[in-house]
Amino acid sequence: MKSLKINMAAVIFTIIFGLTTVSFAQLEDMFGEEEEEVQCVPENLMTSYDSVTYSNPDQPIALVYNFGYEYYKNKSYKEALPYLWRVFVNDSTKYARNAVRYIARMYFDQGIVDSTLIICYRGLEKFPNIITLHYYAAILQNKLGRSECAIPHYEALVADNENDYAKNPGDEQLKANYSDNLKTLAFLYYKTDNEKSIELQQKVTELNPTDPEAANTLAQYSDYFYGKGAGLAAYKQAYDNDPENLDLALKYAEAAAQTDTSERALEPLAKVIAKAPSKKAYTLRAGVYENLAQFSNAIDDYKQALNFSDKDADTMLKIAEDYKLVSNFGNATYWVGRALGARPGYGAAYIKMGEIYEAGASYCMKQHNSELKFEDKLVYQKALDEYEKAQNDPAFRAKAKTKQSYVQPLTPTKEDNFMNQGKKIDSDCYSWIK
Repeated sequence: MKSLKINMAAVIFTIIFGLTTVSFAQLEDMFGEEEEEVQCVPENLMTSYDSVTYSNPDQPIALVYNFGYEYYKNKSYKEALPYLWRVFVNDSTKYARNAVRYIARMYFDQGIVDSTLIICYRGLEKFPNIITLHYYAAILQNKLGRSECAIPHYEALVADNENDYAKNPGDEQLKANYSDNLKTLAFLYYKTDNEKSIELQQKVTELNPTDPEAANTLAQYSDYFYGKGAGLAAYKQAYDNDPENLDLALKYAEAAAQTDTSERALEPLAKVIAKAPSKKAYTLRAGVYENLAQFSNAIDDYKQALNFSDKDADTMLKIAEDYKLVSNFGNATYWVGRALGARPGYGAAYIKMGEIYEAGASYCMKQHNSELKFEDKLVYQKALDEYEKAQNDPAFRAKAKTKQSYVQPLTPTKEDNFMNQGKKIDSDCYSWIK
């Protein structure tokens, strides 16, 4: 058993309770955000039993203990407490060790929170290795929402569990206790922004390799501390352990989609879409297809996503972007028009239209040896005009101005207009421009 020494001198002046009785039912009302200065140990650890004058002070401790134990055994707690407290206060042998455990148990079973904590911290000061006291203190501090106070006690429990399980790896109850306490300690670390939560949750998954919840939690912790996609391996493990769980399939797909292995997302997404199609699933798979340069598939999925939200201008603009990327500028402009119909004045739509004009001009220039002709300049002028419209939307004004500055040098000059009066955009390459 690994010991956990509590430095009482360092924390004796912190306050969590007075000596008034607090029941477990009252704990729910005491929850709240943890303060920066966490208070763990009661300010006053003394009790009325410390000042009692006994009529027979020379009575053997073993006899006093036996009286207390008999009352305890028969659940006569009121009668047992004076005897067991007397043993604890006046002895430091096995009798005191047993007495403090029974005292803590009586208070805990009756739901007397403050007294339980008092005897736990006094007992741990005297006997740092009594794991039962760590157990009661851990549960109470956790229920009170004091994560930092609960952590050292759960650390002691985990160390003890680990030692016991190592000696008896085939004992399922020892394994369950070890796993449960690891899980709780990992969560407490997570709540207090401690990356050790990942290490401990990894142990939980190793103890429970077929538990999708354990793997999913590991992935969430990894994503939290190291960024989206960091938990990919854990999400995959969770999905492999429970391949029919569509929530896990979607989470695994999301993690895979954010990495260089985005193609892995296609299989779980296909399963989700087949059994529980949603806008999120279609949109996610469309993004994967885009990463794989499968733009036609991406377009099909975005169109399916619109069945769940037919006024989604952003999805329409994604369709326009994918049509642009395959040089289908006619369909691209059509979907920008749809986006503006769904959301009039939307700056992003005007910017997308300008980008389509730019892409179209670049494409057609390549068709005639990349020479910038007057007709091409007229198309760039159309892009400039779209960026001007976009500035009416404050959210896109800055981006539109930047776009304008890039395209301005490619538009017709006064001399160009004078020398090409009456000329319009009429080549076959620009037949998509109305």
